[in-house]
Amino acid sequence: MEEALGKSDGTTLMEHIQDCLGVYSHLRESLPLLPQVTQLPNFWELLFIVIYFHDWGKCHQEFQKVLKGIEPNYWNYQRHEIYSIPFLDKLVISENEKRLVQRAILGHHRPYSLLLEKLKSIEDIKLEFELKWKRDSAYKKPFHPEDFIENLRYNLNYEYLKYLIQQFGNIYQQFTGNPKKELTRPVNLQTQQHPVETIASATHKNFFNPEDAGYWQNLLLWGATKICDHYGSGKIERLINFSQNDFTFLSLLQNRLQKQGNDFYFHQDACFNHTGNCILIAPTGSGKTEAAVGWLKKQLSHSNGRAYYILPYTASINAMHKRLIKDFSEAEGIDGQQLVGIQHGKLTQYIASLYDEIEEQQNTSILKKHEEIKRLRELYTKMIYPIKIATPFQLLKFCYGVKGFELGLTELVGAKLIFDEIHAYDEITYAQLLISMKYFIQHLHCQVMVMTATLPAYMMRELQAVLNVEQPIKADDNLLKNFDRHRVSVREGDIFEQIDEIKRCYQKGQRIIVVCNTVHHAQEMYKFVKQKTKIPKSKITLLHSRFHAIDRQKKEKGALDPENQILIGTQAIEVSLDIDYDVMFTEPAPLDALLQRFGRVNRKRKKGISAVYVSAQGGENDHYIYNQKIVERTVKLLNQMDLIHEIHLQEYLDIVYPNWEEEQLQSFKDTQQGFSTALKSLQPFERHKENEEEFYDKFDGIQVLPVQFLAEYKQLIQSYEFIKADQFFLTIQRGMYFKLKNKDQIETHCFAVETGAGKLIKKYVVLAKCRYDSEIGMTNERFEIEENSNVL
Repeated sequence: MEEALGKSDGTTLMEHIQDCLGVYSHLRESLPLLPQVTQLPNFWELLFIVIYFHDWGKCHQEFQKVLKGIEPNYWNYQRHEIYSIPFLDKLVISENEKRLVQRAILGHHRPYSLLLEKLKSIEDIKLEFELKWKRDSAYKKPFHPEDFIENLRYNLNYEYLKYLIQQFGNIYQQFTGNPKKELTRPVNLQTQQHPVETIASATHKNFFNPEDAGYWQNLLLWGATKICDHYGSGKIERLINFSQNDFTFLSLLQNRLQKQGNDFYFHQDACFNHTGNCILIAPTGSGKTEAAVGWLKKQLSHSNGRAYYILPYTASINAMHKRLIKDFSEAEGIDGQQLVGIQHGKLTQYIASLYDEIEEQQNTSILKKHEEIKRLRELYTKMIYPIKIATPFQLLKFCYGVKGFELGLTELVGAKLIFDEIHAYDEITYAQLLISMKYFIQHLHCQVMVMTATLPAYMMRELQAVLNVEQPIKADDNLLKNFDRHRVSVREGDIFEQIDEIKRCYQKGQRIIVVCNTVHHAQEMYKFVKQKTKIPKSKITLLHSRFHAIDRQKKEKGALDPENQILIGTQAIEVSLDIDYDVMFTEPAPLDALLQRFGRVNRKRKKGISAVYVSAQGGENDHYIYNQKIVERTVKLLNQMDLIHEIHLQEYLDIVYPNWEEEQLQSFKDTQQGFSTALKSLQPFERHKENEEEFYDKFDGIQVLPVQFLAEYKQLIQSYEFIKADQFFLTIQRGMYFKLKNKDQIETHCFAVETGAGKLIKKYVVLAKCRYDSEIGMTNERFEIEENSNVL
């Protein structure tokens, strides 16, 4: 018997099938609710059949040449999966089950719309054969290379297919646990119809309704098939699941607390013992993370599933990833690295920083290092790890039908979703999160925990309705009384007019944070403070989003340095660093945003009561960022206050946010309606390109390279130092991107780098013609490369 290959790396077809079935076995343990969600009690049996048969069409002799790197004579870019479908006739299953299996196999590589584009009619095939192939003296077949029936009859390796048929019973019993089932029914090759014509065409014309079981049966069988096939091809041998022992660090923490005469807080215990959806309201620093992990442990005791820990900002995601790895690893014999994954838009840079030892390995080429970081990145994006720390957009993109949405929705079956810092989102993102939560709960049997320190009452009502939570879990009053730590004072004028008080605080040796609403104001304030105070460069730091990775690392290090006395920045300070300063000066902002800023002063509550000063007047461009009516109400309220009482935060918020602003409410409702429509438009076996483009247009910032670094960038990529080259990029919002583009300060370039194997790696670069200064970051000031420069 001539072996049939399953992969171009020499893996045989049977080996590839067994690799995929290995993933299948782990998937059964990781996503046990798939039969319940799909209302298919025999879901796992059907998925086994799909996996076992999905690549039989690779036995086509011409496709075998493709896998062996030999130029095929007449493959003509066909799809191998169409030749797998006819052999399903050997199975004794219902017509509905057979159709489910056929659809999953046919769609496991290409969306149906692309398959239909390439479909030729019988008349076209006959005419093309007469005009082209029959007249070609080198062509030795009496039929067209795309004649489906004739290919089935004469071009498949039937000896190997007989081997697959003979092995089916034993492998079926091994992986399904069911009694041995043999494939004895004959297949009539002469009566077969082209699967794209009979299956894809009919499916493409019908609209699956998400409210019907058939929708989820098709979608999730398709998604599970692709998980098994993709992971099997990647030789992934294991999907890791949580065990109750993995949470031992919580018991160790409790033991330490009890030795100190303490215990877990009331709200933590309540979360540890709560089953189902949950809302937690507790102040920063009151153990919300431990409460969430304890809630997760409780849910997993009832049913397995993957877990997502959702945070709004990349910096806080990176910090949480490191923290949870450390926490889980505290118990002997548990490796947190094996439990905690991560996913966000800057993942490559983060992994490069995590695995610095890769750079230090001896005798390892730069390309090898690059490939290793790429491999690690791919592992993090898959469902290898039982919990993944991610941005909400990693979930929302599945709802927009972005490529791979079927894998993402399958992974979410029975998932436990933890949303931290829910207050950080605008009304548009909040509306989409609520709709997606409702969708995941209703259709995928997800469980959701939402955590926040503050949330306006009208937003809380919406959240409670979606999660069906009658009463949120709250920190008790005694605890809240111990969290008072800030005295607020509203000062006349803008932030620049506070310089005298800033100087007095500096002279008293206090560590000061100055927070501005825009990058431009932060840059100007930094220069102003330096000029007016004559403070040494080593004692003042500027931090915002327009530093590239190398400089940002230095800035963050400076902010954490105990010798640093003044930290100036934007909301990047709020979310990126675990810092604890003595006093704050800030521009006016909505109350919830200010409360987050205040949390960077007297963070650990060891300084008694600390002063926070709010300027009455903001910047001229603040209206682009914050609703000015809300800002005005915030300033008015703060003018009437002195000590900020944590126990009264909800009352403060309800004054500032008595209800939706009219524009906000309309935006919220429009978004909910539009997003619900987008969800209903998702269809199995299709990729939704328009929705994908809409998603990236709405949510993705744009990475740009300040033109000053172009020469260094080119030099690095020509040396294959791709990770180092990427460190010169920074992310700007789309609004700023288009503003610069309208001023002709944006250019796009493509660079091609040839590897040793003759392969071209293309790097697309968006250049920003803006001046960059390592001390203050990228400005809006135009910067051109001199004409005689050899940079471009």
